[in-house]
Amino acid sequence: MTYTAKTLYSYFGRHFFIGLGIVLALLALLMLTVEVIEHLRRASGREIPFSVILSLSVIKMPTTMQKLWPFVFLFGGMLSFSRLANSSELVVARAAGMSVWQILTPLIGIAALSGLFITTIYAPVAASLMSRYNLENQAYFGGKVSLISRASAGGLWMRESTPEGHVVIYAQRVGESGTFMEGVTFLIHGQENRFTTRIDAEIAILDDGQWAMRNVVLTRPDKLPETHKNFALNTTLSLDRIVNSLTPPESISFWKLPDFIELMENSGFTSLKHKMYWHSLLAQPLLLSAMSLLAAMFCIRMTHRRTGTGWMFLAAAGAGFFIFFVTDLVGAFGSAGKIPVVLAAWTPAGVTSMMAAATMFHLEDG
Repeated sequence: MTYTAKTLYSYFGRHFFIGLGIVLALLALLMLTVEVIEHLRRASGREIPFSVILSLSVIKMPTTMQKLWPFVFLFGGMLSFSRLANSSELVVARAAGMSVWQILTPLIGIAALSGLFITTIYAPVAASLMSRYNLENQAYFGGKVSLISRASAGGLWMRESTPEGHVVIYAQRVGESGTFMEGVTFLIHGQENRFTTRIDAEIAILDDGQWAMRNVVLTRPDKLPETHKNFALNTTLSLDRIVNSLTPPESISFWKLPDFIELMENSGFTSLKHKMYWHSLLAQPLLLSAMSLLAAMFCIRMTHRRTGTGWMFLAAAGAGFFIFFVTDLVGAFGSAGKIPVVLAAWTPAGVTSMMAAATMFHLEDG
């Protein structure tokens, strides 16, 4: 690579970074404003300081921005390309013998490396902040409580709140997404966390608002243990509540997701949603590279002054939202098990890359 080529690559890359920075700052400011307004709405009627509202909005921002990274690279790329085109610098570079692919090389490289950074460093930090947000959100606003307090290779722990107190449930083995358990222990506590009953059962099945148990031993304070062949315990739990209480994938570090997925599958829970999220993170470098190619596809004709800037940005926005919609739709099918997770996660990025590259070849070769 000649010194001149290195200089041009550095110059185009710097312009790309500036465009990304401007779009990122604008989107972040917009989303922070939206988050603050939403938390203020939720805080109406509560005595919550504005500093807490602002803090909650800020720590949720990294996760909120996760889905907006493709738009950052689409509009950031378009902004940098349009500035270069309007100043005729792209025309000069083309006249000097540089092909479109040579111009795009540093931009695609930056997008791919940025995607790798987002996947391996940014996403784990965002997951850690999201875990903190969930705890603080529950403390101030009473959000959804996770029923599953801990899962490990040695068993599963759940906690159910009741009008009288709470019930701690431990199971050595779990099946059918948590509705069938073996080696189960129920620790029932009354008001003021006072222990009232321990129930040990060989099998417990969740059915119609109760746990149906077999081969049960009941233990109460100051009383002899009781044995029952069959026993029923009322519960407010349901299959949907148990499944929905699983730790959301956005709150789990990218590096810990594979172990968590394996653990959930071994415990009998579905892990499709977590697999889908993990593969979407893996596909991030390809998706961001594809959005950069898409930005170049819309801007390349500006060197020929055939397309108005306003219409170009409008068309790109439409294409970006269409890709966003398709990604969410295909992701929903993947999370529901209708199509393979790998196909659902990688198809939007792969198809966008191929379509943008094919269009660029057509535009470049005439």
